[in-house]
Amino acid sequence: SSHMFGCANIKKEEYCILNKRYSKEEFEKLRERIIADMNERPYVDKGGRVYRYGEFMPPDLSLCAYNESYAMDFFPLTEKEARAQGLEWKALPVPLQTPTLRGDAIPASILDTPDSITKEILECIECKRPFLIVPAELALLRRFGFPVPRRCFNCRYRERMSRLNPPCLWSRACTKCGRAIETSYAPDCPEIVYCESCYNDEII
Repeated sequence: SSHMFGCANIKKEEYCILNKRYSKEEFEKLRERIIADMNERPYVDKGGRVYRYGEFMPPDLSLCAYNESYAMDFFPLTEKEARAQGLEWKALPVPLQTPTLRGDAIPASILDTPDSITKEILECIECKRPFLIVPAELALLRRFGFPVPRRCFNCRYRERMSRLNPPCLWSRACTKCGRAIETSYAPDCPEIVYCESCYNDEII
């Protein structure tokens, strides 16, 4: 498709506005009128931020809250910081279950773990929220000889995400030749960083 304005799921069409087909002349006139109107009467959110034509969608129109999105994994914010930027925040529901087994009472070895643990409501040692171990999960842990986790799914997920480099680039110097490079490893990281040519010399 070509010459689309505010359209979705249109195939092999042209000169459409909001999925409706127009002649080339009508399309150009109406498009200019809409853009002018969006700039003259822009959307203003609750915080007074102005959104004119060509800008990103206002975050307060998002279908999900910031702390429910993947953005939270890579650019974590507190509730106060998120709300200050006009982002929605959803309070986590209070769990209805009461833990029946504290996290520090979970056996350290899978060999010492009884089948009855699937009937317990476990307490996360980090956030104190309740979580369950289902029979299929217990069978998988036994297969690989892994102990039953003492953290809930969310805390385990956050711990795994903390191992990733953040999606940022830092200016550093190649450890070998001193050339200026950009890398995802922060200056305080212990990893050795090379420029592309030094890396190839070292590896190839």
